[in-house]
Amino acid sequence: MRTSRRTFLSMSGGLAGLAALPAGAAPRRDPLRFAQVGVGGMGEGDRGAVMGAGAKLVALCDVDEERAKNAFAKHPDAKRFKDFRKMLDEVEKDIDAVVVSTPDHIHAVAALDAMRRGKHVYVQKPLARTFHECQSLLELSKAKGLVTQMGNQGHAGTGLKLWEEMAKGGAFGEVKHIHTWSDRPIWAQGMTELPKEEPTPASLDWDLWLGPVATRPYAKRYLPFNWRGWWDFGTGAMGDMACHNMDPAFWIFGLGLPSSVKAEASAPAGVAYPKWSVIEYTFAPSPKMPNGVKLTWHDGKKMPPMPAGLSPEAKVGDNGCMVIGSKLTAAGGSHAGEPRVIAVGETPDAAAVKEADAHWQGVKKNLKGTNHYAQWVKAAESKDTKATGSGFEYAAPFTQAILLGCVALRFPGQELKWDAEKRQFSNFADANAWLTYKPRPGYSIDP
Repeated sequence: MRTSRRTFLSMSGGLAGLAALPAGAAPRRDPLRFAQVGVGGMGEGDRGAVMGAGAKLVALCDVDEERAKNAFAKHPDAKRFKDFRKMLDEVEKDIDAVVVSTPDHIHAVAALDAMRRGKHVYVQKPLARTFHECQSLLELSKAKGLVTQMGNQGHAGTGLKLWEEMAKGGAFGEVKHIHTWSDRPIWAQGMTELPKEEPTPASLDWDLWLGPVATRPYAKRYLPFNWRGWWDFGTGAMGDMACHNMDPAFWIFGLGLPSSVKAEASAPAGVAYPKWSVIEYTFAPSPKMPNGVKLTWHDGKKMPPMPAGLSPEAKVGDNGCMVIGSKLTAAGGSHAGEPRVIAVGETPDAAAVKEADAHWQGVKKNLKGTNHYAQWVKAAESKDTKATGSGFEYAAPFTQAILLGCVALRFPGQELKWDAEKRQFSNFADANAWLTYKPRPGYSIDP
């Protein structure tokens, strides 16, 4: 299935968040007070869903007055800022939490600044742009005892719960391979040089938009959405969709960080991500996966090979996750979508597939998802650091694994072996340079 982020938010946000309250629970007298960094685009859905869950908006921050004008008009009582650092200086005593809905390169610096001040944070996916930034977010969240959540909304849904029940029930047998894929990019990728300078719009503070990233001239090819394809600002197709589509596999099998990663691509990543990529992760044996497993990511219209035993009626969408097992194979759609049985064993048997799928659809009837945003709001109000499903303890290593794949795109064909203890690649030193970067003065990516 192809699901836009805006469509998904419309299904999961707003007043639906109130359904996460326990039956009979008394309403709080003191709602969670929050400020938001990045208020247009995805920020609109994030803000509405957090407020719909009962939180109180105190301040808004956006570097583009034109893009933010609707939000400013809709919330006239909220204080307005362009620089999140100045906002946090001024409203620090008036807020409990911060929602970060910016482009990827701002996620870590904004969230870290808020967390140093003891604020709970909700950060859009991917958690950060580099491995080091994710590590800093994880370490600081633990040190401060803060409630955190990454914005992969499907993690709280019924689909992921059904994936989990299937794994607990041994439905797959021995897992032979996992495939995840996306129809992204739907923005430009494959560029080999930076765009030429253009006049900066009067409404935009370009220097603040760049934040921690090295200074360069403004060009409209970066905004408002195409930043995803540029290395210094985004994380490509994986950064947009892997935190959704890989989520079932990482969660139900406890995958963590891979032992190695190897990429194929239309060209090596440089200033921009390639037009397409296929990235193979190898995971070492673990308690949940005693034989280890390989997971392959596909984007740019590349699709996984279909398994043996596929039912003639089986269909997969243009975003999804597929677990191929010795007993059965299941596939689900975007945002940790509901898994459906598409093969049983290795011999096509439509009747067996129908019977197995009917069984798990019956199990699904007893499952109920929760609202991802309300889960975070209520956890932050009660200061329960264990109550969010995609808190940084899970989301940081999950995102780090994705980002190791991004690094592999710079060296197609080269297997990169990961040393978990040293947190670096052990066999290819050149790759380690891309695990972090030096931010501009005034910004920090350390805990």
